[in-house]
Amino acid sequence: MHFTTIFAATALAGSALAADHKVAVGTKTGELVFKPDSITAAEGDTVSFHFWPKNHSIAQAAFNSPCAPMDNGFWSGFVPTSDTQNTANWTFTYEVTNASKPIWFYCTQGKHCQAGMVGVINPPASGANTLAAFKNASASAGNNVSPTVKAGSGGNLTQTSGTSTSASGSPSSTGAASHMSGSIAFAGLAGVFAYLLV
Repeated sequence: MHFTTIFAATALAGSALAADHKVAVGTKTGELVFKPDSITAAEGDTVSFHFWPKNHSIAQAAFNSPCAPMDNGFWSGFVPTSDTQNTANWTFTYEVTNASKPIWFYCTQGKHCQAGMVGVINPPASGANTLAAFKNASASAGNNVSPTVKAGSGGNLTQTSGTSTSASGSPSSTGAASHMSGSIAFAGLAGVFAYLLV
């Protein structure tokens, strides 16, 4: 019984330490940027991409192939919105599972990638693979390629007061603020079991 209590407390403490890093996708005035475009996140943290108007997306890329989707990388799908008052209507949430490697991303819409709408989670501390070098390479990319995988892969696309799309791309639930990360759900469940067993 004491082991269960310790396990539940550890699970809750771990989920409490995870941070959510918010990134604006575009701006209220229509700039083709991610703000911020460089995020430092720990394993288990989430990065929540909040969409401003136009029709943006987020896809994972390899450093050497900007503006092209990485095999088995995440993709939000296209998220058209016209709400210029807030970014709360649509959010794509990605959980960082490996903080030791940089995670490069770009917008797959039109020539947004070539215009500099790229970013990185956990940029290298040194070396030639910088965000500036990635932006320079994206500016000269011949094409801006959208993944062929189902939209919503590798993360969760959530609409406030709407439908949440799971990593498989199929609707998973409805209602306001319907997305809950797996680690928080697991920790809460562990806490309930610990309470029942004590």
